[in-house]
Amino acid sequence: MRRHGRIPALIVAIILAAMSAGIPSPAVATPNDDGPTDPTRATLERSSRRFVIDGQELKFTQKYYWHRLIHPGMKDRLWGAGVLTTSFILATKKWKIQREVAEDDSPDRARFFRRAQDLGGRGIVPAAAVLLYLGGSMLRNDRTKATGIMLGESAVLTGALTVAGMWILSEDRPREGGRLHPFRGIGHGVSGHTSTAASIAGVLSRQYLQIKPADGRVARTFKWIGKGFVYGAPIAVAFGRVNEQQHFAYNTVLGLGIGFWTSNVVADAHDLYLQTPRSPFRPAGVGPIVGDDGGAGFGARWEW
Repeated sequence: MRRHGRIPALIVAIILAAMSAGIPSPAVATPNDDGPTDPTRATLERSSRRFVIDGQELKFTQKYYWHRLIHPGMKDRLWGAGVLTTSFILATKKWKIQREVAEDDSPDRARFFRRAQDLGGRGIVPAAAVLLYLGGSMLRNDRTKATGIMLGESAVLTGALTVAGMWILSEDRPREGGRLHPFRGIGHGVSGHTSTAASIAGVLSRQYLQIKPADGRVARTFKWIGKGFVYGAPIAVAFGRVNEQQHFAYNTVLGLGIGFWTSNVVADAHDLYLQTPRSPFRPAGVGPIVGDDGGAGFGARWEW
């Protein structure tokens, strides 16, 4: 029972941290600047209606993501080459690594990594995305709401790529023999827990943990600690999956590579979208709305 109690507590901690970070500065930072380049768009974002989801941004993110996957840039190629090379090296020693992990195991370590794995399962990431979206909408905090939507997009895109990897590298779990049978059903060649946990890293880091020139020493220190947590927690999940004999080490590296890359691409798409001119005839957002009298409905918003 104590173990289950940690899960909602972790979700609440993520929500409160995101909301408190978003209240003083609701503008979303771009990769090359500390604030939005278009003050008009920033103002429109802050005053946007509750619960409205920008359908155009969702389409933009989808197109941008798959374009970068099919036509990777130099950084994407280097990242992919590094992940694949590391995975290949670990795959050649997969049974040796599993034996060493089993020999060095201890009750305390097993307990720690078992709890760490909850971040990649038990619905924590989807729950955090939904609660950030709902909390940001109710408090009219556009950055928090956008973060929730981005986390959801990152989780879905990461899941799609992970399932494809599971089919290509269909493999039994180590405790089930570890037999590799590519393209034969959905196996365990890519760690789903690890990729799901990693799918939050880039979004949270870019939304709340960007180092700014105006940040003092304390702020910089806490942001570096935050970056260490959002990127370190998925690595702990990866160790847990190997320690539990659920995956080989190379399966978790592939999961980390997919999740980290996807989350940063989603963050890139969001930043680029905010700088893209919009046609005045396209609705800026569509979604459920709640009137002042308590009535509910479905509405669209245009920016002129």
